[in-house]
Amino acid sequence: MPDEMPIEDMTLQERLKKADYLARELSEHLRQAYLPRLGSLRSSAKVYDPGEVSDNQILELTLAVLQAEEFTDDLCGRLNQHLNSIAEEMRDMLFRGKAADAEDANQPIFDVDDLLAD
Repeated sequence: MPDEMPIEDMTLQERLKKADYLARELSEHLRQAYLPRLGSLRSSAKVYDPGEVSDNQILELTLAVLQAEEFTDDLCGRLNQHLNSIAEEMRDMLFRGKAADAEDANQPIFDVDDLLAD
C-alpha cells in the first residue's frame, strides 16, 4: 500500500493493530484463494485424459496458483516486518533495555514461582 505509514513512524499500538489485520488478511487469503486454487490444480493434474483437462487449463490453473503465491509472499513479508518490529521493541521493554542476546532472550524479568510463593 503506497499510503501506508513507515513502520518506524508507527506507535506500538498501531503496529499491533496492523499485524493483527495482516494476519487476518493472510488467513482469509489462504482459505478463500490460495488453497482452493491449489486444490483445483492438484485435482486437474491427476486427470490423464487430454480431452477432459487440456494443457491450457493446467497452465491457467498454475498461473493462478503462482499469482496467489506472490500475494501470499507479499503479505507474509509485510507481516514479518511488523512482527519483528514489535518483537524488537517488546524485547527492550521486557528485558529492561539489556542487549537481548541469544542467552538473555529466554530469561524472564521475574520468576512466577516467586510471585506465587508470596
